[in-house]
Amino acid sequence: MVRLKNRYLLLDILYPDPKTWPTAAQATKNNSQSAQLAIHSPTSDALTPGLLAKMIREEVAELYGDWGVGKLGGASATGVNVKYLSPATSTAIIRCPRASFRLVWSALTYMSHVPEPGAGAQKRPNGGRERPCVFRVVRVSGTMRKAEEEAIRRARQEIVRIRGVEEKGVLGDLISGVEDGKAKMERSVPVARNVMDESEDEDMDDD
Repeated sequence: MVRLKNRYLLLDILYPDPKTWPTAAQATKNNSQSAQLAIHSPTSDALTPGLLAKMIREEVAELYGDWGVGKLGGASATGVNVKYLSPATSTAIIRCPRASFRLVWSALTYMSHVPEPGAGAQKRPNGGRERPCVFRVVRVSGTMRKAEEEAIRRARQEIVRIRGVEEKGVLGDLISGVEDGKAKMERSVPVARNVMDESEDEDMDDD
């Protein structure tokens, strides 16, 4: 029995263009944390697994012609399959033949748009409203499980990093307040000591 070997591509959909960020993020675009969250903002529900697979096949056909389509499995190109797509986290896992995963990777590199909210799942992005984006492949693995573990690890790392920024900001204010209090105490202590020294000198003169 012949075992078909596949590759699983874990990818992020990023939105580096500030014009595509939510209104709340635009108001605080100077905040690096808000900008980071805006770059990883959710994707429209108009992007479905079937539409994403179709976009990849069309991009491969445009870049490599019939040869590329044949490497993906022929006219139907059943070799490309979106196993996981989360619009909330803008994350996807794509399965493709091991021999042609570089074709899929290059096609993702050249893809630059996703459907805008309300565009409809049946519409091709080039035929409707588009939102500029970047497809970034972050992991290529031989099993679905490894791709899922990497997606979970990256999500946890991002949450910890954002929480760390928040806690650092709060602790920074507290630490600065404590340091200011210490500085005030240090400035007031010498004055108190000088007053005590003067009073002691006066007592000694009286004696």
